[in-house]
Amino acid sequence: MPTTPPAGSALYRLFADQAARSAEGQAVRDEYGTVLTYRELASRAEALAAAVRDRCPGTGRRVGLHLGRTADLVTAVLAVVAAGHVYVPLDPAYPEDRLRFMAEDSDLALVLSDREPSGALDGVQVLRVDGFDWTRTADGAGSDGAGSDGTGSGGDSGGVPGAAPAETPEDAIAYVIYTSGSTGRPKGVEVRGRSVVAMVESVRASHDFTERDVWTLFHSYCFDFSVWEMWGAMATGACLVVVPAATAQSPRACAELLVREGVTVMSVVPTVFRYLVAALRGVPAAGVALRRVIFGGEAVVPSDIRAYRELLGNGCEFVNTYGITETTVFVSTRTLSDAELDRPGGGDRFATELGRPLDGWEVQVLDEDGLPVPVGGCGEINVAGAGVAVGYLGLPDRTEECFRLLALPGRRPERYYRSGDLATRTAEDVYCYAGRVDDQVKINGFRIEPGEVEAVLRGIPDVADAAVVPTLSRTGGRMLTAFYTAGSAVPAVPAEELQRRARRLLPGHLVPGRFVRLPELPRNPSGKTDRRALRSLGEG
Repeated sequence: MPTTPPAGSALYRLFADQAARSAEGQAVRDEYGTVLTYRELASRAEALAAAVRDRCPGTGRRVGLHLGRTADLVTAVLAVVAAGHVYVPLDPAYPEDRLRFMAEDSDLALVLSDREPSGALDGVQVLRVDGFDWTRTADGAGSDGAGSDGTGSGGDSGGVPGAAPAETPEDAIAYVIYTSGSTGRPKGVEVRGRSVVAMVESVRASHDFTERDVWTLFHSYCFDFSVWEMWGAMATGACLVVVPAATAQSPRACAELLVREGVTVMSVVPTVFRYLVAALRGVPAAGVALRRVIFGGEAVVPSDIRAYRELLGNGCEFVNTYGITETTVFVSTRTLSDAELDRPGGGDRFATELGRPLDGWEVQVLDEDGLPVPVGGCGEINVAGAGVAVGYLGLPDRTEECFRLLALPGRRPERYYRSGDLATRTAEDVYCYAGRVDDQVKINGFRIEPGEVEAVLRGIPDVADAAVVPTLSRTGGRMLTAFYTAGSAVPAVPAEELQRRARRLLPGHLVPGRFVRLPELPRNPSGKTDRRALRSLGEG
């Protein structure tokens, strides 16, 4: 079978080596009936990689992925890595302005798409994967002897048997994922392939993942949780079920998918898990095969896990994680024990514990002087080691500010990512998450800078000022509430209209769920917006 990854591409070998061992095992399936074995997935990925190399000679160029949630998405990720390039997720559901910014900021050399590309991608060459000839050979010929790649051009070299593999540096970047930015500008985080390999191998070493497992690709590929879901499954020979966006947004549909697909490993944000547990009450217990749930993105709520165990028994292991996009998905993990979960009312502080750092990762909680905090102290989480990203694409000053070379007492200098997260040291080597040093929040696992949302809202005509804060919804979940003051328009723009305009400018996870017009925003004694007062108002 074709397994010719770029020289030095440890990330692609993570898949290719497993594909050689599990050639006939199911690798990926989707809602459209596509089912690919590891042999078939490797063949498709390398055929597409050849087409990518034909359009993007050399290595290290950025390739946009403008794709729906299908098996072709997984193929495209593998193909870009196999070709020695860098993939940049571009969710087709994102607003035009957002896509245009990401395409221009990342200087895309190519876009892989399964649809007519939006106007935001004008000027970038596009390779359509819908209709792609997956029977291509090393010389670019399809089964009929003519080059065919969905765009009518052919003639590739490399990537399949008989072709010379691309040379990929050991520290090559694998992907750029954009996160929310406090200035209103999203930041592209550049992550190395070897960091992904180190993360996957470290988590695998602590748990018994097997080829018999069925994983879900539950999250958007614009969210770094997807990196673990894809590469974790493929490195272990498991089958990856690509979950449609509509299913992921429906607890009932998700519960039905778990049963229908026999899912055994699921990575999920705690808020989503809460609604999933409620939906599982209508599903026969015998139909649920979950044996491991991996939490990430926000704080775990032990009562939700207890509700699951009361409903379906104690046969599932629950793993809490702490992670950051800038440190390659996970920093630390902690398996929640039966003893802790069987002790309701006995204190749930364990749910905020960061756990043990992954092998090759280092966590330091530092005070304002840059020194490790003593037991009982609180400081900022700084992370060093194998997972630390290259930095922010095209933002050297911001990179220098957040990725610092520090020499701690008695230690050689190390490059640390300054997370902005706070932790308290409750005992020797035991740290508990304690909030943020700034206004950043997490909603449904997405890291959100309110300043980015506010900057967009202030740019809307008829809005004089705006402030965005996290509040609780009627069902107890966290949501964004936007408070705004009207401009000179008479009558003032209604909240419903402002929300509609925001949806045209922001990705769905950044659009506030509630808009409230005020005569003026409250101020604290220093003259700044009183966010505490707004949170109280939003939950009152």
